[in-house]
Order: sequence, then structure tokens, then C-alpha cells
Amino acid sequence: MAMQLECPSCGATVKVRKGVPSVECQYCGNSIMVPGYKETSSSPAQATVFPTRSCGGTAAVLVAVSILLVVGISVFVYTMTGSAISEKSESALPDRLEIVINEFGSAGSGPGYFLDPVCIAIDGNDRIYVGERETGRIQVFSTGGEYLRQWTFAPGEEYYLSSMSADNKGTVYLVYGGELIAYSGESGELMDTLQHPEGWGFDDVDTAPDGSILASWYKNEDDIVRYDSSGEITLIVENAISSNTGDSELSTTVAAGNLGEFFAFGSFNNIVLSFGSDGRFLDRFGSEDLFTMPSGMDVDPQGRLWISDFGNLLVFSPSGELLNTIDPGVYVRDFVINTDLQLFGITADETVVQLDISNY
Repeated sequence: MAMQLECPSCGATVKVRKGVPSVECQYCGNSIMVPGYKETSSSPAQATVFPTRSCGGTAAVLVAVSILLVVGISVFVYTMTGSAISEKSESALPDRLEIVINEFGSAGSGPGYFLDPVCIAIDGNDRIYVGERETGRIQVFSTGGEYLRQWTFAPGEEYYLSSMSADNKGTVYLVYGGELIAYSGESGELMDTLQHPEGWGFDDVDTAPDGSILASWYKNEDDIVRYDSSGEITLIVENAISSNTGDSELSTTVAAGNLGEFFAFGSFNNIVLSFGSDGRFLDRFGSEDLFTMPSGMDVDPQGRLWISDFGNLLVFSPSGELLNTIDPGVYVRDFVINTDLQLFGITADETVVQLDISNY
């Protein structure tokens, strides 16, 4: 069961699993000690420190001790059983450091540098768009990390960017100020404003391979709206999460599937719901025991749902079966997956990292 703490540095609410000694605030990177933590001999793995940001010799000692514990236990189990301890042999999976094949950018204000990057998207020409929360700036890169250009969607600190997605034609959809607005990814020119019958109140957006646009809407409800490529509404699922859980929902993240299906994560309910192409509710999966602090979600070309959660990447089948839990060795927040099974994500260190997930 997850508990909540208040970050003493920035005041943000941070979720933490029971039994974890410390956590990292995903907003400011501060390391927070969990009150009342007591190490037990029955759970040695709980002594592992999860944050990717750390300093000083203490973190290095803890990591070293954790590695020795894991290695020692693995050798013992292998010796006693004469078989590998997991269903997949280690040789079948890439080393976690080998999947990180590129990283670019760093904290700063100039071209190619980032000030609080929160959203990332990729279009059909593999152009990467990185949006910053408060500056109103969108920067464009090649998949190799080459800076191409930038444009501004709003005056700095006037609107906070909350979501972004791009379609195959290079149209970039932004959610800020409760509005859902389409821009030309090439020039930054405003192209269209997509509407909900009851006005503003959009929360998240994602695009599908067929050019349709999926968005969540929170104003007094938790609707999911789908538009065709011309911006016309083709589907509204009213109270998409609350009508199926019985609990209210004010923050919904959406992910469009490859064949019209879609997924929705409700942060207040802490579960994922899946829907058919007609908007019919199919299933629900996940819980507070599974999710700690999800921060990104996308569907890969094989139809699998990927969720970044507190440093790990969780991989689910379309039916909700947990297929894999991957520790990439870097804290990925928002991310997007292209057709070549390359994952591009924003890290807690304000960089963009490229992960090769083709072997998973």
C-alpha cells in the first residue's frame, strides 16, 4: 500500500511504498527519508535506495551493499536449484545500461538546453518535440539529438503546459490552460482549437496511428473524447473512469492504441482502464500495490502498454497482464515510443534519453 509524504524542499506530495527507506521527489529531486522506517532481516531487498539522483559516499555504500546482497542471494539460489532464478535467462535480456543508447540536452536556457521539460512527442518524420512547463517553448530535435529549431506557443509563465502529442503529419497537439490546441510542428503556427461541448477543461492528449486524437476532460466530469484528423468529435465516453469504479476522478492520462482501442490511467483511482474502439469499457488493472508514482504512458507498435513508474518501466499486454518490469538505470518521466521500438523520455536530470526496447 502506498503512503504519501510532503517534500520538505518544494512542498509537493510524494507517494512511497511501505517499507522503502527513502524516496526522491519527482519535482525537485530532493531525497526524502521515510519516517518510521525499520529494516527487517526478512526483507533485505528493502534496503535498496530507489532514487537515481544521489550524492556523497553514503549512496555509493548503500548501492554496493545492495548489489552484494542481490548477487549473494542469486548465487545461493542458483547453486541450490541448479537452474536460473527467473523465467527469462539473463542472456535473453539486454544489460540495463546497454538499452540507454543516447542522451542529449541538459539544464539551461539556450537552444538544446531545457528549463523544466515536462512533455515529449514524436511525429511521423521522427522529429522529437520537447515542451517546457512554464516557458512556453517547444524545441525540435532529430532522433539523434541534433537541435533543429524552436517555437513558442504562449508567453512564458502565462500558461503551464500539461500535455503534448504529435501525429504522423507533423501536427502537434498541446494542452494548456484547459484548452486543446493544434500547431504546425514545422513552424509553430496555430492551426486549430479542438472543442468539448461544454468548453474548456482538457487534461491530457494522445494521437493514434490513424490520425485520430484522444483527449481527457476533467471539468466536473472525467470524460474521454476522440476526434478524427480534421478535429471533429467522433466519440465521447462520459465519466469514463468514475462510472466504472464508483470513485471520482480528476486527473486522467490517456494512451491511444493501434486499432482504435485506448487506455486511461486515473491517478485518484490508481488504476488503468481499457476501452474498445467503440468506447465500451473492457477491463481494469493495477492498484496502489502495483503503482507507486506513474508519470508517463504510451502504447508501442506491438500493442503493449508501457508505463513509467518511479524509475521502472512497466510493460503490460493489451489485456492488462504485467509482462515485464524494467529498470533502465535512469529515471524516465514522460516518454514516447516510435515505430522502431525506440523510447525517448525526459529524465529527472532534465535531459532526453533514448532507450532501445526492441529486445523486450
